[in-house]
Amino acid sequence: MNNDTATAPTPDAPQSGKPLHILLAMCYLLHRTGAEMFTRDLAMWLRRRGHAVTIFATAFGDMANELRFASIACVTDLADMAARPDVIVGNTHHETVRALLHFHDVPVLTICHDRSDDHGRPAQFAQVVCHVAVDENCAQRLVHEFGIARERIELIQNGVDLSRFPRRGDLPAQPRTALVFSNYASHNAQLEEIRAACVQRGLSLDVIGSGTGNHLPDPAEALGRYDIVFGKGRCATEALCTGNAVVVLDPVWGMAEMVTAATVAHARHWNFGRALLIRPITRESVGAELDRYDAGDAGKAGEWMRAHGSLDATLGALESCVQRMVRQHPVIEVPANQRADEMSRYMQDWIRRGSPSAAHLTIASLHQHVAGLQQSFNDHQRMYQDRIDALHAEALRQSEHATQSNADCNARLAGAEQQVRQARAELALLQAQLREVYASHSWRVTGPLRRISTLVRPGGPSA
Repeated sequence: MNNDTATAPTPDAPQSGKPLHILLAMCYLLHRTGAEMFTRDLAMWLRRRGHAVTIFATAFGDMANELRFASIACVTDLADMAARPDVIVGNTHHETVRALLHFHDVPVLTICHDRSDDHGRPAQFAQVVCHVAVDENCAQRLVHEFGIARERIELIQNGVDLSRFPRRGDLPAQPRTALVFSNYASHNAQLEEIRAACVQRGLSLDVIGSGTGNHLPDPAEALGRYDIVFGKGRCATEALCTGNAVVVLDPVWGMAEMVTAATVAHARHWNFGRALLIRPITRESVGAELDRYDAGDAGKAGEWMRAHGSLDATLGALESCVQRMVRQHPVIEVPANQRADEMSRYMQDWIRRGSPSAAHLTIASLHQHVAGLQQSFNDHQRMYQDRIDALHAEALRQSEHATQSNADCNARLAGAEQQVRQARAELALLQAQLREVYASHSWRVTGPLRRISTLVRPGGPSA
């Protein structure tokens, strides 16, 4: 069912029924991608509602400190848990299976966050009482790829913490600033097409995302500085709630259209996601959407999003599912022969696909290494640009005093220009080195893996 219009309790209100011990399973919490941020938000919301929460993941980053400070346990080994949870909420496939096998009589709710990648596959065990899809695209995957009856699927769409994303002031009649808001954006041809369309219309363009080394842990404040935002999924949702005009676009997958008051409900049903990205990114197609900018209409789309896309409504619906499951199925008794059949099917599939655990850590390390390289490149680029600007300013000052010592000024000007050429040569060398990274075999092989939000698997294919 669609929970767009659901009314949820406030997170600090006392929850109905007894407090529960809830185990959240997630592949890792490292990069603050959409599914990772959802897991963090869900854990904190449930904790404020009085539930005990434990997160099980293969690896944690700095978010673990944030979560533990909020009295949320973070474990990488289920054997470290002394108490049986009342329910398991699984966000990624293999971690969900590991959790339900360890706690073999606990009811399980699985969430499908992605249409294509491994982590979105549902755990097909008798312990799984409820399947949740975050949009229509994921719901169709569960039905058509895994034979799950539609009546067993809850459609609960991702929401935004409206307190963290306050509404910006009214948009200007003519836009001045634009933002590409995506972890998958990089210095490539697609980004240059977007930039060219913006330049043609006098718009300045910035990029926020780990792919360009400009990752902001909390982008809420930054969004208010932009008039138009390019993004998909969670990024598009956050931008709409902030009051930006939004073009649904992903630098890897393609683009859709400018979100309007007439189309926002349909786009929301598909989570502003991949199913809508059916057009290539060209300066003409981007420019056509920029030309549709209408400040008043964008404001109406944002008002609709704030009314229907709150985090409280999303997480309140999940809490209701969890409480209903625990009431109806406090203990799941699975006959030994059925459990053996389920394990046999899972192990056959596991062997065929390969173990994901090593891939989690390897790709996470590669992602961090490349992000560090990209950040270093950006820092050097800014440093050299500052040097170039300073040298040009020095050259200008020297030319203004040429009448006092023409010969001396000419010599110093020539020296400054030589330094400019040297700085540009060094910058070109850095750019060439970065292109070599992008052209390397490792980069190509792991390309599909970097597009996913969370789990990747070795040797091939965002989120």
